[in-house]
Amino acid sequence: MRRKSPERRTGLVGSGAVNVLFAAPALLLFGTFVLWPLGASVSFALTNWDGYNVPHWIGFDNFTRAFRDLSYLWSYAHVTIYVLATLLFEVTFGLFAALLMNSSKPGYSLFRTLFFSPVVLSWTAAGLLWTFVLDYRTGLVNATLRALGLGSLAHPWLSDPVTALIALSLVSGWKYSGFYMIIFFAAIRRIPQDVYEAATIDGASTWQQVISITVPLIRSNALVCVLFAVTGGYSAFDLFFTMTNGQPNGATDVPVTWILKQGIAQNQIGYGAALTLILVVIIAGIAAIYSRSTDRLRVTQY
Repeated sequence: MRRKSPERRTGLVGSGAVNVLFAAPALLLFGTFVLWPLGASVSFALTNWDGYNVPHWIGFDNFTRAFRDLSYLWSYAHVTIYVLATLLFEVTFGLFAALLMNSSKPGYSLFRTLFFSPVVLSWTAAGLLWTFVLDYRTGLVNATLRALGLGSLAHPWLSDPVTALIALSLVSGWKYSGFYMIIFFAAIRRIPQDVYEAATIDGASTWQQVISITVPLIRSNALVCVLFAVTGGYSAFDLFFTMTNGQPNGATDVPVTWILKQGIAQNQIGYGAALTLILVVIIAGIAAIYSRSTDRLRVTQY
């Protein structure tokens, strides 16, 4: 008696065509909103185009110009400082907040909610709010210093090249540390309490338990948070555009704000596209290198 093939018994004949049919809407959206704009950006980056007239082919001149553009190169220095600051003010502070608020006692849930609440604000709203708070003449920070008799410490926080980038980093920490706090808090809650009870019986202090138990067991979550902070920091735009737009004297220009100035304000669409592609390659490279290195770290760990 002839047996039916497994494909015929399970009804898998033609499943490839069915899979393609189901994937077609997603592929159409991906091609329309990702691949087509990416291809258009590559073609525009090789031209001198003001957005109105016919594009003029210039090859790789826009890319060579980018590496001679000191303002663009300095914007990467600014955003790197900002990224390092976010690792401190957002990720590290979020971890400490999760450790401090890791309790089921009444009131702690309210503290966690209040700490998380700035995350629901848009970057634009947060930027406008803190622009008023840090205003030199009428801002809440300087007004408080003057009320306490510390008027000599009043400072134009957003107008001084030394403090402007630090102020933006602090605002970013206020806005987003709650996001990382929630991630770390959820990871800590997944750790079995029996582990901590055994450590307590062995005489381990709270700090020793954090170092020897909590931190190693949430390492994978910490690696993901660092990746979010780094890739998100290099593509930062809203906060910088709302609060300073690169001022004073370009001290807070980051790659995206400089791209906007060149591509839109100066009508240099081709050059702006080239700068955008460089930024995309840099962010993708950082993410790839980081993911590969963390994969090796996990392998050596286990």
